[in-house]
Amino acid sequence: MTAKNIKQQILEHLEALPGEQVKSLLKTWLTVSEGNLEDFEQLLSHEPTQSTEEIFEYGEIDTALHFQPQTQAQMVEQSRKALEAYRSKGSGVAHEHVREWADSLGTDEERPCPR
Repeated sequence: MTAKNIKQQILEHLEALPGEQVKSLLKTWLTVSEGNLEDFEQLLSHEPTQSTEEIFEYGEIDTALHFQPQTQAQMVEQSRKALEAYRSKGSGVAHEHVREWADSLGTDEERPCPR
């Protein structure tokens, strides 16, 4: 296999790994090998990967800014209801208001969540 092919396979594999796992893998490669791509490819072949489903947790942030976990099905249902409400009322929160609120999060002058 050519170095170019190995590089491409490594890049594709790294895309699926979370940052801390990549960092750990690189540290291992740099400390226990001669630093060649074949050694890195060998490390990758034994490295478990997480699926996107395992990496992300679904939920919402409540009015007290606490994360409330939800299943994917609950999130889909909540989105469906929001779309139905928008279609029946024909109105929603203006993007500018949402952006201003989001920009204020974490500052000394946090704005209330627009409704």
